[in-house]
Amino acid sequence: MSNTGFDTRPIDLRRLWRQLVRRFWIVVAATVVGAVAGFAIYQFYSNIMSGNTLYRIRNDYYITFNTAEFPNGVDYYNAYTWDGILRDDPVVNKALETDPSLTKQQILGSVKGEILGDYRILTVVVTGTDQDLVRRISDAYKTALPAFADKIDMLSAIEVWTDADIEVYDAYTRDKNAAFLGGLIALLVSLFAVLLYGIFDDAIYTERDWMMRYPQVPYLGRRDTDEYRANRSHLLKYDGNYIELTSNEFRYDLNEFDRMRKADGVIIRLDPGKDTTDVMDKVVYTLKKQDVKVVGVME
Repeated sequence: MSNTGFDTRPIDLRRLWRQLVRRFWIVVAATVVGAVAGFAIYQFYSNIMSGNTLYRIRNDYYITFNTAEFPNGVDYYNAYTWDGILRDDPVVNKALETDPSLTKQQILGSVKGEILGDYRILTVVVTGTDQDLVRRISDAYKTALPAFADKIDMLSAIEVWTDADIEVYDAYTRDKNAAFLGGLIALLVSLFAVLLYGIFDDAIYTERDWMMRYPQVPYLGRRDTDEYRANRSHLLKYDGNYIELTSNEFRYDLNEFDRMRKADGVIIRLDPGKDTTDVMDKVVYTLKKQDVKVVGVME
């Protein structure tokens, strides 16, 4: 029953749009899955495969200045000054003395200082890929900084104010980027797949599909609509003895074929988009061979 007009039909944008709408949930689901997969792959690679997981400890120190003798000392010890002091020899050497297993290079590559608001609160940040090393450097500074204050006349004391736990830290994390990229790739692939499927899909969605596939079988419209009643009245005997047949009810039953031949004709009823044209071909071709008159198709 296939004909060249149907098999070589041009791309119907309206048909593709309807198919996309019907399957848009696939695109949405694929996009979500792609975003989750992108995030998971990035986490696996950055935290497990690469072995470059960063660990950090941020400890706050409270600084007491000797303002009685040095009223301008506060102006000298600013954020930039402290960042340099933390890596200067007096503090570094005291840290090395506290923990001889450390090296100067390890300390210089791991420590930095911050003063975010209150000039009396110094935040010492120790960062590295070795958890144990980060802890040992942080602990060494708990001794080195108070000892440094004892040697500087402008400072009365430096005390540990908050003693934080180690945490996983990645200053260059790309979690959101990885999730976005995964979702974008999945979106494009799923859209392409849905549209490609729509091009090769031979299910019937519109009246145009019916007419191109079966020009010899008139399309009557949806049952119990004005269109159906008008077409049936014009093309058929409105009160004729017609048998309605759906493809999933079709059986090779000789008695049924006899009943169909005695009737005025058969009206095939299919759900658009569910029955493929291969099934329709089989039904229509078999009825024709059995001398059963197919007088129309309706939804």
